[in-house]
Amino acid sequence: MKISKKILRDLLKYLVGTDEFSFNDDPKANLYPISLAFTLEDFRFYYEPIDCEGIPYKIYQSVGKQYNPTRVAAYALANYNEFVDCGSEQSRKTFVKCADWFLGFVDGRYEYHFDWNDLEAPWISCMAQGEAASVLVRAYRVTNNSTYLDHAERSLRPFFCSIPDGGVQSKFDNGSVFLEEYPSSKPTHVMNGFLYALVGLSEFCDVRESEKHFSLYKELVETLKNNIGLWCNGSWSLYEDPALAGGMNSCTPSYHNLHISQLKWVCKRTEVPELCRVVSSWERGLNSFPVRMRALWGKVLFRLKNQAQR
Repeated sequence: MKISKKILRDLLKYLVGTDEFSFNDDPKANLYPISLAFTLEDFRFYYEPIDCEGIPYKIYQSVGKQYNPTRVAAYALANYNEFVDCGSEQSRKTFVKCADWFLGFVDGRYEYHFDWNDLEAPWISCMAQGEAASVLVRAYRVTNNSTYLDHAERSLRPFFCSIPDGGVQSKFDNGSVFLEEYPSSKPTHVMNGFLYALVGLSEFCDVRESEKHFSLYKELVETLKNNIGLWCNGSWSLYEDPALAGGMNSCTPSYHNLHISQLKWVCKRTEVPELCRVVSSWERGLNSFPVRMRALWGKVLFRLKNQAQR
């Protein structure tokens, strides 16, 4: 039922556009930079079911009940932003409860306990590790408890290790370092997961001085600068590297807007001209009906060839 509802929602967004995952341009950098308010507005669709502790989980068709770390992180960050915006004490409590859920993973590795494409359980994701760091850094700010910050550092350790060594780091042929959302033996360089990881890494550097972490952050920004064209298809973004994914996997409008917002965050911090030009081009594409229709056609062609896993 949820899958059918999602398909219908996506089709509507191709027709009229979307502002989901918009950029939170917060001068004080208190808010999480990606707006997730729309997920709380439709809580049942995005976060139910939840367990007796108030932590969301997901029912997969293939493996049943699973806790998805990125879902827990999104719920935490959406509630954190609501707490900052509205001063809601209930949102604060929910946020801290989710942050404490991440503390339950002693080694800071948020594993997925089911197979996914060519990934065999257990596996980790740069997206989950980076979003968890963003949650934990904010929990430190809210509580002034350094336990959260120490755990954020543990969350980021896989960023420094290659995939064969249990990390999430890969490299392009030109030597550029990349962090993989799906760190399989044949990774496809998924862009949004990489950018979520970059946000978490940078936010950790904001609160704890570490040359090691800041050096990696600068290296990853260079990766974006030197390779951004891989995820460009005219004025629309691609989900992953087409040479590795088996074709041009055009983003849905929501994910396209997510890419725009994530790159806006990078541009605000770095002012890299190459990336700022891409943001402008992608925004024009998002606001163009013909471009959205071409993106829809591209998505249909890709899905006919490559079935999505659920």
